[in-house]
Amino acid sequence: MIVEKRIFALIALVLGIIAGALILAASPPGPSLDVLDLVAGLAVLYGSYLIFRGKTSLILGRTKARTGALLNLLVGVVTLILPGGAGGIASILAIVSGVLGLLAT
Repeated sequence: MIVEKRIFALIALVLGIIAGALILAASPPGPSLDVLDLVAGLAVLYGSYLIFRGKTSLILGRTKARTGALLNLLVGVVTLILPGGAGGIASILAIVSGVLGLLAT
């Protein structure tokens, strides 16, 4: 049972890294900086880190992993719904990463 949860956490980490990179890459090139995409991409990367490393803590293990999963779910839904958000496959990958993170807890 523990091995399956760690595999879910590893897959959630990989999907979260891909989603975060795609969200960060979705910002328009040039001198203008899109703060929403920057914050969303970094939040997905941090949430993926919490999902993967959350199980190592004996005291706060489950809460860290759940926080990371909920963070990825929230950012994925927000970037999918907002018209100025990254949207598309990056948001869907963030949502899937959050769901797998919830399964890993």
